[in-house]
Amino acid sequence: MAICQICGKKTVFGNTVAHSATTERRTWKPNLRRVRVVLEDGSTKRIYVCAKCLKAGKVKKAV
Repeated sequence: MAICQICGKKTVFGNTVAHSATTERRTWKPNLRRVRVVLEDGSTKRIYVCAKCLKAGKVKKAV
């Protein structure tokens, strides 16, 4: 579910590295918002969009 429908951004896995070089697994999740969007044919649909795509104006929000 945690995938941006515009750019495909999704959860990324990696390590947190402490000063003592010990590692711990963690995840980075995208800042997703569920918004109503106007599609090309004029219909509206609820999709998950990351905040970066919203700020860039890649989608047109329905009023």
